[in-house]
Amino acid sequence: MTGMSCAHALRILVTDDDPIQLRAAARLLRSLGHTGALASSGQTALDLLSKQAFDVMLMDRRMPVLDGVETLKRLRPLYPRLPVILVSGDDLGANWSFYQSVGADGYLIKPMDVDSLSSALQTRR
Repeated sequence: MTGMSCAHALRILVTDDDPIQLRAAARLLRSLGHTGALASSGQTALDLLSKQAFDVMLMDRRMPVLDGVETLKRLRPLYPRLPVILVSGDDLGANWSFYQSVGADGYLIKPMDVDSLSSALQTRR
């Protein structure tokens, strides 16, 4: 892989209903030396989690049908140790205690950049 090297490549599941955001996240992850899979919905993410192991999950908070909060509520009993970082166009800080209570481990504000993503992933290893 090209881009910045990392001490330990992570396998990351990225979930977002916006294909542009998925491609952007994939590019950023590759530039950091990570691999993973892309899911266009909460249900697709849950299906992938049942078949593959991931080190971290990046998940959009707002998605149709099964949003980030509902997906978290379903995955936490099954994958309690999987770090989940919510991604949103809004600053989640004001409601952070709520998102923590449903199982979020961190959050990033869109658009993600290499520095914020790298920092968030460093704290989740």
